[in-house]
Amino acid sequence: MVDLTPFNFTPTESRVYGALLAEGTSSGYSLAKVLSLARANVYQALDGLVAKGAAVLEDDDTPRRFRAVAPKALLALVAQREAALLDRLEEEVFAARAEGADPVIQIEGRRAFEQVVLRTAAKPTGEVRAVATGPLLKALTPIWRKRAADGSPTVLLSIGPAEDQLPLPIIGAVSPEHSFGIHALIITPDAAIAVHGDLSGYWSSDPIFISLGTAALELLAQRRET
Repeated sequence: MVDLTPFNFTPTESRVYGALLAEGTSSGYSLAKVLSLARANVYQALDGLVAKGAAVLEDDDTPRRFRAVAPKALLALVAQREAALLDRLEEEVFAARAEGADPVIQIEGRRAFEQVVLRTAAKPTGEVRAVATGPLLKALTPIWRKRAADGSPTVLLSIGPAEDQLPLPIIGAVSPEHSFGIHALIITPDAAIAVHGDLSGYWSSDPIFISLGTAALELLAQRRET
């Protein structure tokens, strides 16, 4: 079952989308029978899905017939909307200029890691220093490309062999045996990110966390092979 409710879809819209995927092009009447729901509720959900881009109206005759948008297309649509919402929130947060607590935020998984790094390191706000495994440095290429284009100061150090054709030079490599189990450590003037093998770890703007991360990165830099 596809659960769309975390992305501003109602529970009924989520159920109807799943049924529409399974049944193919359908009317609200046929979907109501499949789902054992009132036709009025199903048609309302179908209209909501069309309005949100998750379904299309295939036939405007009576009964109207609908078709689900392909799951990959829906994923791209939701990702675009979520990115736009995050961009707007980011602008509002930075415009607020308010002081607050600096908690340590847990990161779980590649997608979360890449999104957090994007929001933390892509902006040209002072020097960014990063040490990471070759594949992770490669995965973050869009960030390094943007920083290179902006002329933003960036220092990259690899853990193990470095990937070729990165948009920024790598100053050296650290043996994985000397990396303290770290798979990525990224330091900016405002925050630090540290993750290990399964890409779980932490982000924080706490000055103590940044200082600890900076000290660890400097120690790794001392162990590098140029």
